[in-house]
Amino acid sequence: METKAEIRKRILETRKKLTDDEAASKSAAIVQKVIKTPEYREADNILLYADYCREVMTRGIFEDALLHRKRIYFPRVDKMTNTMEFYQVISIRQLVRGYMDILEPREDIQARYKFQPREDTLAILPGVAFDTSGYRVGYGKGFYDRFLENRRQLSTMALAYACQIVDEIPRAEHDIKMDKIVTEEIIYSFLRI
Repeated sequence: METKAEIRKRILETRKKLTDDEAASKSAAIVQKVIKTPEYREADNILLYADYCREVMTRGIFEDALLHRKRIYFPRVDKMTNTMEFYQVISIRQLVRGYMDILEPREDIQARYKFQPREDTLAILPGVAFDTSGYRVGYGKGFYDRFLENRRQLSTMALAYACQIVDEIPRAEHDIKMDKIVTEEIIYSFLRI
């Protein structure tokens, strides 16, 4: 079995080869699938990510969530503690370049708009690779696993291109299994045990 590092390297290379048009059309198909899921429709709070480095594009989800008056939160990384928290955003203009040059909420909105865990929340996650059992490989820092560790009441949905799906990912005890993975071709659903 490949190591996480080997999977990460291989899938990042594959993802990098997608053209702008391929990434945009596949992302649009994924967004359409997401906004039709019951998990998305029933959620009042959406934890979203700002796409980076050929990840599935999330602007369509952001716009739809705004239109349907959902509260939308984006992550902000604290480099000192290697942790991540989510803050409410109502405009893309509230995002600035932060950790790894990824868009994240401006510092001035932190105090008032920090996410407080709620049952009616859908966490939409990025990742590098995913397996057919619901596990993911990120960029190796563990931000999402740490964030979700004590927030298991949140529903999780990962977005991926079909080329990011692998048969099996080596897993550690702290790895969090997704509830759903949405690709342009198929939606994978997993039961929590």
